Order: sequence, then structure tokens, then C-alpha cells
Amino acid sequence: MREWPVPEWLGELPEGPVYSCNVPLADYTTIKVGGPAEVLAEVSDWAQMAELVRWCNARAVPLTPVGKGSNMVIRDGGLPGVVVPLGKGLDAVRVEGTTLYAEAGAANGTAARAAREAGLEGIAFFGGIPGSIGGALRMNAGAYGFETFDKLVRLWVLDADGEEREVEPAFVAPRYRGTALPAGWLYKAGEWQLVPGDKEDIRKQMQEINRARSSSQPLHMPSSGSWFKNVERNGEKVNAWRIVDEAGCRGMRVGGAQVSEQHANFFVNAGAKEGVSATAVEFEALSQAVEAQVLARLGIVMEREVRFVGVE
Repeated sequence: MREWPVPEWLGELPEGPVYSCNVPLADYTTIKVGGPAEVLAEVSDWAQMAELVRWCNARAVPLTPVGKGSNMVIRDGGLPGVVVPLGKGLDAVRVEGTTLYAEAGAANGTAARAAREAGLEGIAFFGGIPGSIGGALRMNAGAYGFETFDKLVRLWVLDADGEEREVEPAFVAPRYRGTALPAGWLYKAGEWQLVPGDKEDIRKQMQEINRARSSSQPLHMPSSGSWFKNVERNGEKVNAWRIVDEAGCRGMRVGGAQVSEQHANFFVNAGAKEGVSATAVEFEALSQAVEAQVLARLGIVMEREVRFVGVE
């Protein structure tokens, strides 16, 4: 594994966070792949995060927040600059009346359960997305016909100077599996306007979502979640797994990286289960092979939902 030299700016970082060099990042992702962080910063509150955002942007030092690490593959060389795990102190969830407020570090499932316990409908689908609120906001995550921005009414972000701003959802131009936040800005929190419902009905809905996931997705294997975006074919939206399957790519493998036999839009770290983890290079090669075969056999250009970040 690559090892970063100690950066000359290490001693200049803002006081407060706990800093460590060359921390392996594989365990910070759901696919269990990734090289080290040049510097890992453990922050305890949003004031520390804001100061770190300001400092990094002022010095052109890359800053990468990592929530639950789904829908991302960290390259084998790791991440330059400062990596910030979004966890305790950045993960508040609260319900006031019929609105739910959730911060970027909160798990999507935590937000879904808080709404359920308050008897509020509208985000039960979050229980089926194994990521964080920050990631859900960044990519307008969705499942089972619902999307993050459907019920979202307010957003809080940190700008490049670390200043908190409240913005309308339209400010980030939400679209299918994407948003457009200015460079150097971060999502802090969102607020959803929900509607009263029966707690037990919501519980049953969430249980059904979990049953559907368990029966159709390789939850027993390390993966990043859905790999490709759904596609338009003949004017209709078609699930990506169906396209990958039609092209004959189910089960395709490069090294320890494999297209799941159970769900053709999940790429799994089969090597991790065998004692030798796949690498990011193998996942990139597998993705390219699938994309080429889909194009050759079906004439369809696939677009990745997963992000590759870092250096090779």
C-alpha cells in the first residue's frame, strides 16, 4: 500500500480535531477497498468542521468528507489532503411537529426510524439505503420510487469559507442521482416536511423494504450499493441490473471484484470473503469490461452511480 510522506502543512492545521497520518480507508467504505488517507481528521462538532473547511480551501488542500462510505470506491493510492469521517457530533436527528431535521453524518436508517417513531410518513425508503444523509443529499439518493429531494424543504451547507448557509433545495439543482454544490462547499443538514401516518403501518412498510433488499441484494458481501444508474431505452426507464444481465455480465469477475450473481447491478468484493480483498484497480477494470460488453451487445452507454476517488 502507498504511504504518504508527512505533509509540511500538518502542524498548521486548526486546533481541535485529532489528526492521524496514513490511516487505511478500506474499513471506512462498504466495499472494503481503498488506500490510506494522507491525513485523517476526527472532528467532534460542526464548529471544528467549519474551521477545517475554511483552512483547507484557503490553502488548496483537498478535503474529503466520508459518511458511511457507500457508493464510492477509494483508489488504491488513497486520498490526498484531509479526510473527515462524518460521525458523532455531526449526526443529529430531531423531529419537530411534522418536520424532520437530519445532519450529514446521520445514517439514513436512523432518520427513517426517527420519522417512524414520530408517526410520520415520507422517508421510509431511507431505511433501504445503507448510507449517510450527507451522501443522500449529494447524490439525491433514491429507492423504491422515491428520492431524497421529494420531501426536502430546506438545506444547510458550509460554503468555501466555512460559513453556514441556509438554502432552498433548488439551489443545488437536484436531478436523478445528482446535485450541483459549488466547489469547496459541503452539505451540513436537511429538513423534510412529512405527513402524519400510522406508526405500525410505517413499520410494516420498512420491514417490507428490508425483506425486499434481503431477497434481492447481496447484503452478505461487501459492495458499494448500486453500481450503474438506470438507463433510458425506447423512451422508458430501465433498471440497470436488467441491462447488465441482458448483456451477459452477471457473475463476470476480475480478480477479487465480481458482478454479483444475485443482483447484476451490485459489484461485490468477492476477494474479501476469500481472504484476499479486491483492489480498486480490479473494480475499475471490471466496470470498464462490463461497460464495453453492454455497449457492444446492446448499444447502450452505461453511466456509473458509484464514484472513484483518490489516486492510483
